[in-house]
Amino acid sequence: MGQSQDRIVTLREPYDETSDNGFILGNKYIPEELLAEFLCHVDNKTLLNCQLVCKRWKILIHSYVWRKKAEMTLNRPHILDTDMPWKAYYMIAKKKPFEKNLMKNHSGEHGVQKYWKIFTNGGDHWKVENPPLGVPPLPKNVPVFEGKEYCFVTSYNNCFKMQLIDLEAEGLSSYVLDVLQPTIVVSEWYSCRWDCPAHYECTVELLRNDNKVMKTFQFHDDIEGDKQNQWLNVSHEFKDYGLGLKKISFYHGGMDKSFWAGHYGSKMAGACVIVKIPENDEHRCEEGDIDTNTDADTDTYKSSNTD
Repeated sequence: MGQSQDRIVTLREPYDETSDNGFILGNKYIPEELLAEFLCHVDNKTLLNCQLVCKRWKILIHSYVWRKKAEMTLNRPHILDTDMPWKAYYMIAKKKPFEKNLMKNHSGEHGVQKYWKIFTNGGDHWKVENPPLGVPPLPKNVPVFEGKEYCFVTSYNNCFKMQLIDLEAEGLSSYVLDVLQPTIVVSEWYSCRWDCPAHYECTVELLRNDNKVMKTFQFHDDIEGDKQNQWLNVSHEFKDYGLGLKKISFYHGGMDKSFWAGHYGSKMAGACVIVKIPENDEHRCEEGDIDTNTDADTDTYKSSNTD
């Protein structure tokens, strides 16, 4: 009734680690080392597509190229764990999460509410000043300000707000945070007018995915007398914070202590959360190695007049 057709069955050849497959381009053999160096200078999006060329390219890119690109991004070779998943290297190369301020709108340049959640807005409410009134200019030698003169200012009743940082969205994978445990530095500058004392508070929490608090730093200061009319800085380092870190909440605020109408309360600017590059001598962290003692963390406090 019908005519049978011959079928041609093509068997897929098994991967051969000893072959030159993938290294012959234009009938020319390219050594693996040279190809790897070429690929290190390909942009991230194109490199993702290069992984699809063949299995040998995929192995080379996963095992070497992404790590090399991440280290080139950090400008510090041979510091990353060779066992780290390639996606962690990719996120470092793409997002550049180390040694930069993860706080957005840290001084109010984009208004009071952008990137911040307001919890209390007492008195005459939060306000942004540019330049700050009744205090000296912001310190000139602090990079976070970029020469700008914005600051948040509170009023005669409690003003508090919070910003939440999603560390994975910023390019920090679970492997980086759980195993490498990079130091996290948080800081902020604060002040009050020469003619009105004020109160300032800052709370930073390290959170798991379920918002369970892993570690907390709390600071408060009554800015009175000699502390007035100058910019003060508070900072804290989180170390050995344990497994499961996903988010950081930065909560700050205050009020004036004379209950004057207007905006005579504490001022704050340059809120910073910086994840430091893991050092060569930092050890891989295992679950039993975590030190939950907060004594491992360090605080500093200084004024803008301190050398």
